[in-house]
Amino acid sequence: MDDTDVLEDGKQASQLTFSKRCTSYEWWNSILTYVLLLVLSWAVPWSILGEECLPGSNIFGIIILTLCCVLAGVLVHAIPIPKLPPLPPLLGMLLAGFALRNIPGMDMVITAIQPSWSSTLRSLALTVILVKAGLELDASALKKMKGVCLRPTALPCLVECVACAVACYLLLGFPWEWGFLLGFVLGAVTPAVIVPSLLTLQQKGLGVKKGIPTLVIAASSFDDVLAISGFSVVLGITFSSGLSSVYLAASLIINFILTLHLIHFSTVAMADPTINALNTTTPALLNSTTITTPTQPDGKSAGEIALMIFRGPLEMLGGITVGIILGIILWYFPSSKQKHLIRTRSLLVVGLGILAVFGSRAANFPGAGALAAIVAPFVAAFKWKESKEPVSKFVGSLWSIFEPIMFGLIGAEISITEMDGNSVALGIAVLMIGLLFRTLTTFGAVTFAGLSFKEKLFVCFAWIPKATVQAALGPVASDIAKESGASEEVLNIAKQVLTIAVLSILITSPLGAAAIGLSGPKLLKEPKLENELPLNDVGIVENNEQNDEIKPMKEQS
Repeated sequence: MDDTDVLEDGKQASQLTFSKRCTSYEWWNSILTYVLLLVLSWAVPWSILGEECLPGSNIFGIIILTLCCVLAGVLVHAIPIPKLPPLPPLLGMLLAGFALRNIPGMDMVITAIQPSWSSTLRSLALTVILVKAGLELDASALKKMKGVCLRPTALPCLVECVACAVACYLLLGFPWEWGFLLGFVLGAVTPAVIVPSLLTLQQKGLGVKKGIPTLVIAASSFDDVLAISGFSVVLGITFSSGLSSVYLAASLIINFILTLHLIHFSTVAMADPTINALNTTTPALLNSTTITTPTQPDGKSAGEIALMIFRGPLEMLGGITVGIILGIILWYFPSSKQKHLIRTRSLLVVGLGILAVFGSRAANFPGAGALAAIVAPFVAAFKWKESKEPVSKFVGSLWSIFEPIMFGLIGAEISITEMDGNSVALGIAVLMIGLLFRTLTTFGAVTFAGLSFKEKLFVCFAWIPKATVQAALGPVASDIAKESGASEEVLNIAKQVLTIAVLSILITSPLGAAAIGLSGPKLLKEPKLENELPLNDVGIVENNEQNDEIKPMKEQS
């Protein structure tokens, strides 16, 4: 029997399995049960609120979007792919939101959803998945790889930003400040896609031995803080006519040096929460951030310029510090002798995460909230130890509710009518150039981390998805340009930034999710019960060979 016959037999077997599953009573029963629950999720509010839940209303749009995303996720997950794991449901959820937005007659479902509700629901969903990620972080592996975490956090983001800026200058004719602005929008990855995909692989034990899921999850949150801080600096300079390119360069250089220093410190602090973050870091930071600006352009004071330049490091320091404090509070409240301990801890850790995310936005420091939401449960888990697993399962059940809402709303952000043909073509070129340099840089950043070739390749795939940060930052420049009465040229550039940000979501989010889900079982190794390689302080594992196969250790006599 040749390979073709084997492949055909595998396809037939997969089709028979799929057909059997779709015709089974239990499968249809579970589908109808979920449909009944979703119908009740509309019927109950309708019985209370009345007309506010009828077609064309905000709540009705959210319910229909959720229903379509759940069904699309189930169908996509059930598609048989021979010799490959099922596609992640979030692909179907993204496509469902995109379809509802762009199919004539169906777009009324999306337009009925109020923008404030959409933004709030996406933020709630992101908070839930960040809290779950914090509970899933492996402290021992993070402590071993604290020196490795900095490279995949900073280098890929910065290189992609520079590559995008140069590509925008050459292909689109953007000014340098607008090129770097778009570069930071595209330079961030999305934990909303990365975290659930990696947690699924982690539950199967794939890559756990070398701490790959922990490495990528921890680095993804720092990557977002770095991108958001850079975006904030460039945004302020872009719309400040008195700030020249000299200030742009100086701001970026100082901001990155201090932010990278704090990223390195934060990996140590997260691995050992007993470190006093304020006492060990604040004096050095204050000493290093003392600047003198005798003549300030555009009437800005020295304090305003300093805050603009050092915003990123301050947000990161604040997020880590608040997260550690909240985590220590969860050590003592509630006490281990109280009734309903797991439920109370779950509600507290999620509630504090929501407070951190929304509270930081109210304080105009949005980058700190996401970091605090992931640090707090991680620190709390030190005291909880084995009891953190039930809390993680409770938070996971909340994520199963918010997942279709979040990815449906992200897909619904993409409108074909808002895309210009020329911008689409050049935008895809800029995006691909940035991804190419990001992939090459990521591969080089983990070269000395003790990973095999296949594992390095997987980390590159895991560093592709973009969604939440792009959806949040993409419209910012356009909104500010409209509010400030900018020229038509500036408005066109801002519109192109929004278009390319939308394209990055449409292309990289499903592509990256599929790449992680499909390549993980092929490129990562399951843990072995014996002959395991020990962790060291330089990389992630002690590995004397950089090829795909690791020779087993010899048994000691």
